[in-house]
Amino acid sequence: MNNLLNYLWIILLGLYIISPFDAHPLFMDDLIAAGVLFYVLYKNARRKKDYEQYYSSYNQSQSSGSSQESSKAASQGPVTLDEAYRLLGVTRSTPWDEIQRAYKEKIIKSHPDKVNHLSTELQEKAREITLNLNEALDIIKRSQGR
Repeated sequence: MNNLLNYLWIILLGLYIISPFDAHPLFMDDLIAAGVLFYVLYKNARRKKDYEQYYSSYNQSQSSGSSQESSKAASQGPVTLDEAYRLLGVTRSTPWDEIQRAYKEKIIKSHPDKVNHLSTELQEKAREITLNLNEALDIIKRSQGR
């Protein structure tokens, strides 16, 4: 819905700029409309860049050492200990402090509050990733007796 509204603004502003009618003949409202148009275009480009950056960083962390199919299977079922280490990007010999640091880095990137300006699909994906990361940390914590 938000994307549709932005495209509607772009179309309306473009039509207003090229139309021969002005709100006031002595006022440079076409320049203001052009400024607003460039701002909306910049905002859309920035949103698209954030969207691509979010997914590329998530896909890189998921595909390291395994295929996309296994990561989808891991996100749908219960997380095993090996998958928990893989999700956090650490090994079994990694100290607890580094495991916590890796968890915090990943949770900061994928927390639903950080992506609330993006589409609902991305928000749902962020919730799923956050739940998997929380579950992975809990499994590692229980396996280490903490």
